[in-house]
Amino acid sequence: MKRMLFAAVLLALLVALAGCTSSENSGIKEGAAVPPSVSVYRSNQGAAQQDQGTDYQPSTGRDTYGNSVQVGATPIPIDPVDMPTPTPRPSLTFEYGAVSADRLGISFEAPQGWYVDMSDSSMVVLTDPNAYDGFNANMTIRIQNVSSDYNLSDVKEEVRAMLKEIGQYNFIEWSTSTLDDRTLMNRDGYYANYRGTYYDGTVVRGRVMVALLDGNRIITVHMAAPGWFNESYMNVVAHFRDTLRAL
Repeated sequence: MKRMLFAAVLLALLVALAGCTSSENSGIKEGAAVPPSVSVYRSNQGAAQQDQGTDYQPSTGRDTYGNSVQVGATPIPIDPVDMPTPTPRPSLTFEYGAVSADRLGISFEAPQGWYVDMSDSSMVVLTDPNAYDGFNANMTIRIQNVSSDYNLSDVKEEVRAMLKEIGQYNFIEWSTSTLDDRTLMNRDGYYANYRGTYYDGTVVRGRVMVALLDGNRIITVHMAAPGWFNESYMNVVAHFRDTLRAL
């Protein structure tokens, strides 16, 4: 009788010990830390496998981070701690000074410290000595003679021709805005904006403006600037336009 009782107690102890071992080795414990740069998924795959039989093969796909997942899983994404954050560009401010282009018969204000090139009698080229994102902003102002029958339709075509010429070299991506009317020196004209990406990834944005002047002449203005500083340099264009005068 004692031997039977001892055997029953021993058997009960063995069963209890086996249950504890199974619980401790069942996997990641609830509340354990999840490594960064991964996503955690909880799925009903087991239930679906039972419903579909032993031949059921769940299809797979990719989550937003490129990890392989099974379709039907309910994702609980955890953003990676090392996700890149775009670097904000500061706004640029400029002090302005007067520029007189006697041979063009105009004056205007431009940022102080910019290089001024008047070696060509038909144009003025202004260049920012400071490069941002690997690009120096520059603005070219040109005045040229046209035929007596030149009109605003021709001005539109001139804007389109300038955009085509600018965009056909060195860019792997190129887009332009629609044309809109804009005056220069109180004369009617048109303008358009553009955005391009060079082969090395440099983004350039710019504006082309053309207006029909008295005396069968047109004035063309082209500003090219580092794309992520576009707003700052468009302020330069606006200041140039506001201060542009005939000598």
